[in-house]
Amino acid sequence: MTWEIDFSIGPVQGFVAQSRRTRDLWGSSYLLSYLSAHAMRGAVAAGGGIVRPRVDRDRLYQWVTGNLPGPPPRIGTVPNHFVIEADAAEAVAAAATEALREAWRQVTDAVWQDVVRPASHLGVGTEAIWRRQLDSYWEIVWVAAPKGKVDGLLARRKHWRTHRLPDEPGDKCTVMSDYQELSGHVRATGGAAGQDAFWNAVRDRAGALELRKDEERLCAPALVKRFFAKCDRKAIGGELDVDQWPSTVYIGAVPWLHEVRQRAADQADRYARALRQAAVPGTIRRRVPLAELRGAEPEDFLKLDANYYHRGRVAVPRLCPLNTGSARPELVKLLEQVYQAVGSGPPVYYALLLADGDSLGSLVAEVGADPVGEALATFGAQVDGVVEAHHGITVYAGGDDVLAMLPVRDALACADQLATAYAAAFAQVTSRPATLSAAVLFTHVRVPIGGALSQAHRLLDDVAKAANGRDSLVAAVLKPGGLHSQWVTSWIRTYPDGRRLRAVGQLAKLAEEMAHDGAGRGFSASLLQQMRGALEVLCGLRRWEPGRTGALPDDLDLAAYVRAELVDSWDDRLAGEPEPRLTELTSLVVDLLAPSPGTRDAQGTPVGVDIHRAGTDSLMLARFVAGGGREEEHG
Repeated sequence: MTWEIDFSIGPVQGFVAQSRRTRDLWGSSYLLSYLSAHAMRGAVAAGGGIVRPRVDRDRLYQWVTGNLPGPPPRIGTVPNHFVIEADAAEAVAAAATEALREAWRQVTDAVWQDVVRPASHLGVGTEAIWRRQLDSYWEIVWVAAPKGKVDGLLARRKHWRTHRLPDEPGDKCTVMSDYQELSGHVRATGGAAGQDAFWNAVRDRAGALELRKDEERLCAPALVKRFFAKCDRKAIGGELDVDQWPSTVYIGAVPWLHEVRQRAADQADRYARALRQAAVPGTIRRRVPLAELRGAEPEDFLKLDANYYHRGRVAVPRLCPLNTGSARPELVKLLEQVYQAVGSGPPVYYALLLADGDSLGSLVAEVGADPVGEALATFGAQVDGVVEAHHGITVYAGGDDVLAMLPVRDALACADQLATAYAAAFAQVTSRPATLSAAVLFTHVRVPIGGALSQAHRLLDDVAKAANGRDSLVAAVLKPGGLHSQWVTSWIRTYPDGRRLRAVGQLAKLAEEMAHDGAGRGFSASLLQQMRGALEVLCGLRRWEPGRTGALPDDLDLAAYVRAELVDSWDDRLAGEPEPRLTELTSLVVDLLAPSPGTRDAQGTPVGVDIHRAGTDSLMLARFVAGGGREEEHG
C-alpha cells in the first residue's frame, strides 16, 4: 500500500515571533526552513518521495541534498509542513525525524563550542540548561493515511497535545520569556555578580553590539538563532555570510542613504572618519549590508551600525557605545551637518510585509497538487527579485508565504507586485483565479520586532482574510503607543460606474498630492485633520478606532463636500486651479474613502466598493506615506 505522510515541524510562531533583531527574525525563519529541508532529505533517503511542496527547483533543498554547488542560499524557502509518499510510513517518518534532529545537533553544538562553552565555567549548570532546552525544543508531528485520504488528519492530530516542555526555573530569557537564561544565576538570591560575569564573558566572544550589556541575557534557543550564522561552516557546512544582516533601522534609512550619497558625501565621510577613531569594534561593519549600496561612497558611512545615523541615538551611550565619551558632542555636531546638507534626518519607520496565498487547500482539491506546486515554485522564484527591486530584504519565501522588510516609500508597491506575480503564476496552470493577501505594517523602529510581527499576523489573518474576504491588502501604521491607522482594501477596487483601479496606485497618487502640500497643491495637515474630523462625525465614528468605517448620511453629497473643502484650503495663488484637476482630486479622495471588500459573488465577480460607507484611514495612511516615515527621533 502507498501511504501519504503529512509531516509538520513546530513551534513556528513562538520561535519566529520571539525575536529582538532582524537577524533573530531571519535566523529563526532560516533554521526552520533548513531543518525542514534535512527532514525531507532523510525521508527521501529512506525511500519516500516529497509530494508537496515542489522542491525540485528549491535552492535550499537542492543545496542540502548536495545538488547545488557553492555556498548555501541565504533565504529560507522550504516550508515547515510537507507531504511525503511512501510504502513504509513509520520508517520514513522516523528517518525524517532523525535527520532533522541530527542537523539540529550540529547547529547547536557549533554555537556551544564557539560562543557558550568558553564562558560556561562561570555559570551554574549552564550545560545542563543548554541540553534541557534544546534537546526537547522541536515539536514534530506526523500522520499517515492511504494515498488521497490524509487531508485534515494533521489538524486533528495537533489537538492531541503530547509535546511537553520541561519546567524552566530561575531568571528568564529577555527575548524568549518562557525559558531560563543560560548563566543559571538568580539575581534575587545574590547571583547578580555571577550572572554579569557570565554574560560579560559571552559578550567578549560575541561583540558588544551583538549582545547588549544589561539588556540581553538569552536562553539556548534565542542564542542559537542569534549566533549560528557566525559559526556557519561548523553549524551547517557552508558560509552564509549574513553577519552584516541589516537592522530595521538600516532598512528604514535606505532612501535617506541614497540622498546622503548625492547631497552630503563629504559631510558623511568626515563623520565616519571621526567615528572610526571613537567607536567600539563592530560599529563600522566589515561590509555594506545591502547589495544595492555596495561599492558606493562614502563606504564607511554606509557600513555603520544604523543607530549611528540618528542624532538622538548617538547622544545615548546605551544605544551608541563609544570608546571615549568626550567625542560624543563632536560626533553629534558632525552628524547634524549631514542632516543639514540632505535637508532631513533618516526615517524612523520601516515596513514589515507579510503575504500568504488565499484558500490554498481548496485550490489543491480543485485543480490538483502538481499544478499548484508548479505555480508556487514559479512565484517563489520571483519573490526575492521583486523585494530587492523595491530596496528591501526577503526574510522568508517558501510556498505561498512571504516575509520581507522594506523602506516605507517602496513597501506598498512591492506588495502590489507580489500579488500580481502570484495571480500570474497560477494563471499559467489553471483558469481558476488564485489570490494573495498581504499585510504591510509601517513600524516605528522602537517597537520590538516580535510584537510587530504578531501584529502583522493579526492584520493578515483577521483583517485582510477573515474580515475583508481575502484577495486583500491591509496597511497600518504602528507607533510606539499603538496602531495609528489601518486601511484594508481589495487589490483591485471596482466602482459602480465600471472602473477597476488598483488600490495601491490610487493611494500613491493621493500620497503624491500630500507630499507637495508645501507648494500649496493639495492636502495640508490642517485640511486632513478637518476633513477627518467632519467625516467621523457624519459617519457616526465619534469613538474612532483604526480601521472603522461608518454609514454615510443618505442626504450627504460626499463629492460636493470634499470639493468644497479642497477649494477652501487652496491659497489665493491657486484660486484659479483648472477645473479638470479639481475634479480629479475630488474623485480620488471620494474613491479612497469607500471600503472595498475582497469577497466575490456566486459568479466569482468582485462585489466592489461600498459607496454608502466611508472611513478616513486611507487619508491618514496616504499622509504617512507622503512623509516617507520621517519623524523626530528622541533616542
